[in-house]
Amino acid sequence: MKFKIVAVDIDGTLLDSRGELPSENASAIRRTVDLGIKVILVTGRRYGTARKVAYSLELDFPLITHNGALVRYPSDSARLAAWFLSPEIAYEILAVTDPFLPYIVLHRDKPLQGQMVTHPRSLENRALQGYLEKMPQSVYQLERLEDAINDDLIQIMFAGTLSAMSEVEKSFENSGLLEKVKLTKTYYAEKNIGIVDILDKDCSKRCALEFLAGFYDCQPQEILAIGDNYNDLEMLEYAGVGVVMRNCVDELKGKGFEETSSNDDFGVAKTLQRFILSETAI
Repeated sequence: MKFKIVAVDIDGTLLDSRGELPSENASAIRRTVDLGIKVILVTGRRYGTARKVAYSLELDFPLITHNGALVRYPSDSARLAAWFLSPEIAYEILAVTDPFLPYIVLHRDKPLQGQMVTHPRSLENRALQGYLEKMPQSVYQLERLEDAINDDLIQIMFAGTLSAMSEVEKSFENSGLLEKVKLTKTYYAEKNIGIVDILDKDCSKRCALEFLAGFYDCQPQEILAIGDNYNDLEMLEYAGVGVVMRNCVDELKGKGFEETSSNDDFGVAKTLQRFILSETAI
């Protein structure tokens, strides 16, 4: 099968369990690009941290970030596409999630300072602080999160222990808001950390990938997608070939996807070798 695009998730897929990029994956991606195939990073990460991964791979193809809410080149600040939360919906969300203030992060499409807005109670949440401490210059605290809402609100994120995120999920199920928004989750059982992203109802990794397929005049059957978590499902279903990592969540197993080795056994490199590169052993 002739592929034009390879769509690759980052955490749990491209990177190993320590969050590092295996040299085998980097080499296989560069060889794939040399064949004229576009390698698109498709991630729940914010744009800034996804761009660092793209730079490490010397990629300048558009990045799909925030679970599909923002599509942008690593080297260009202009948006190619965006699916942001409306202020009206954002106010509704905050009105019904006040009990979860320690877990909330507002992500905004702004230059560095103020990209991520949290409530002072977020200091109680060690799981979230571990995430925020990686980008302290981007974090801004407000007593009233409503004051941070504008037209550049990418998403509302909740992060914390798996039990806490389960409660967040239940809250949205009971609120009736799921008819107005898209809830995407990424859970890491081995770390007892979960992320629940609340996005525009038309937003997903699939929608953003579909946009880029049109941008590059590419059919779904010409796309190879690789992922490991709940938020990858729609992307994997859309692609001509969907591949799941051995370390993927149980919900992705048994759905007819191809399977590769784990992210600690350079499954991305093995996938590229199998479907695109030569038969030479990695």
